[in-house]
Amino acid sequence: MAREEDAEEGELGEIVPAPRRAAGGGHERGRGRSRSPSRDERKRKRPSSRDARRDDSRRGDDGRDGAGRDRDRRGWGADRDRDREWDRGKRRDWGDRPEGHHRDDREREREREREREREDPSRRARSDRAERDSASLTNAPAKVDEEDAREEEDLEAYRARVAAAFEEEEEGEEAREARLAEERRRRREEIVAKHRAAAKEKEKEKERDAARPTETTTGRGGAVVADEKDEAAAPRAPEPSTRSSAPPAAPGTRAPASDMFADDADIPVLGEKTHETNVTASAGATADAAAADMTAGLSDNWDDADGYYRARVGEVLDGRYKVLESGAGRGVFSTVVRAIDLEAEAGHAHERVAIKVIRANETMRKAAQLEMTVLRKLTAADPEDARHCVRFLRHFEYRKHAFMVFESMHMNLREVLKKYGRDVGINVHGVRSFATQMLSALRHMKNCGVVHADIKPDNVLVNATHDVLKVCDFGSAMFDGDNELTPYLQSRFYRAPEVILGLAYSHPMDLWSVGCCLYELYTGRVAFQGRSNNEMMKLFIETKGPVPRKMLRKAAFRENHYDDEGVFSLVEEDPVTKRQIRRLVRDARPTKDVAAKLLAHDRNLGERERKMVAQLGDLLDKMFTFEPEKRITVAQALAHPFITG
Repeated sequence: MAREEDAEEGELGEIVPAPRRAAGGGHERGRGRSRSPSRDERKRKRPSSRDARRDDSRRGDDGRDGAGRDRDRRGWGADRDRDREWDRGKRRDWGDRPEGHHRDDREREREREREREREDPSRRARSDRAERDSASLTNAPAKVDEEDAREEEDLEAYRARVAAAFEEEEEGEEAREARLAEERRRRREEIVAKHRAAAKEKEKEKERDAARPTETTTGRGGAVVADEKDEAAAPRAPEPSTRSSAPPAAPGTRAPASDMFADDADIPVLGEKTHETNVTASAGATADAAAADMTAGLSDNWDDADGYYRARVGEVLDGRYKVLESGAGRGVFSTVVRAIDLEAEAGHAHERVAIKVIRANETMRKAAQLEMTVLRKLTAADPEDARHCVRFLRHFEYRKHAFMVFESMHMNLREVLKKYGRDVGINVHGVRSFATQMLSALRHMKNCGVVHADIKPDNVLVNATHDVLKVCDFGSAMFDGDNELTPYLQSRFYRAPEVILGLAYSHPMDLWSVGCCLYELYTGRVAFQGRSNNEMMKLFIETKGPVPRKMLRKAAFRENHYDDEGVFSLVEEDPVTKRQIRRLVRDARPTKDVAAKLLAHDRNLGERERKMVAQLGDLLDKMFTFEPEKRITVAQALAHPFITG
């Protein structure tokens, strides 16, 4: 048996030459074919010389594959061998070198490693991938545990839902209805108990207030009442010396404090309705009134996230004003609600009022204090209510908000334009009527030393018959001389050029705004509709020509719109890069005529109306003068032919 295996190995080791094939005939080819199956099997296992040559071509002289040969061609293999030799030499004489040489060797080694990584980016990628794989393998057990825990929780929740569903199916219809009814009953009982507790607390506060005789005054008829209106009407008498011996207030009560906006009158704080308290009333009636106030326990839910007061329709503010409409207006500083005065006589001129509610913000409260100071001066200087400024009636503080009560008007000029003159404006006779009244309001404000600083159609109100106009919203108003430079004082479409350029401003800025309003009233379109202050200046120049050099020399914000040589630079957006670029406008000449645009607005006018339109154009041209000192004054505007007729 061993001899047979040796024979087979000997036969496998021999190189058997292939038989010669004759040029023609199949019998020559068949003559060299093997007839033994075992020999055919060994021949199939033996590699041919052609395969051997192919393998040799794929391998280099040193037996490495094609990738190794390529690395040798690029010099990587040589670098690798050199690094290995250097490492062996370094390990051999490492201990003989001083400390500095060790540090230098480490630096050189790191530098070589960085060079290799830069030359072979794939090496860094492979190392990063190996680190990620090792990290994933390390964190894999923790992730598996977390997933198992989540699956277990989901399974438990699913089992609980299934069990609840089975219980509901097993529960009868009558039992389910009974259970739901019981749950609703418990919720109602909790709500009622909450409000009863609040009502009882309020009743106790009223009883404690009534027990302090030093905080009440004697009204007509001998009844002891604490009437806010009577206190505001007459100065408070000196308090007796027994006040110092009075017992201290009970915990949880609030002592009366004067309103921060009041002059002399003491007004209750945070909506204390002391004028409704009558100590002669029966205890049962007081309890019923307290129980009827279902909002006593919800005092912390009156403001929204921005500090605006959320008034409810039907709510009674300060025990006097019943809210009729809660969304009459909203601005940055306040909201406006319409209400009815429960203490006013039926048919009185001020039975219906508009209440401005200041936001619960310290900055807004300070601005409201200045606004009320301005309103008091304007109202005191106009006892007959003939100066076309909105009538300020009173103010109070309620639930940490300042409330300002005004006469109620019908709508503003913006709403008038939308309703009667959308995109076409109103007739020239109506424009003259409104212009006369707005100029009268400006003259009254100038006489009082007040600058409105925010005149626009939204801040001009008209009555229901549209024949009476009044200027409102003095939130941005100031006394002349108290102004400071800011490029964003007025609303942008009605902003005067002296504000944009950073010059001193005063009453002429309101005349510019009135001119913009008159143009919009007649044409139904905004006079200067710029998207920025720079574009507003461009529109001014197209209408009135270049700005005088004298103004530019004094302008504080000149560099925002002009270069060092005084050439206007228009800020535009590049259509390709979408970046802001500046384009110098050297030929700044007027290309638009206000009077011509007004005459072209309506060509179907009679001779008299066309004359009035031409006069309106002349008045606007004088109002749209760059220099404030050369702009037409209020007195001159009231004497203009367009106003006098």
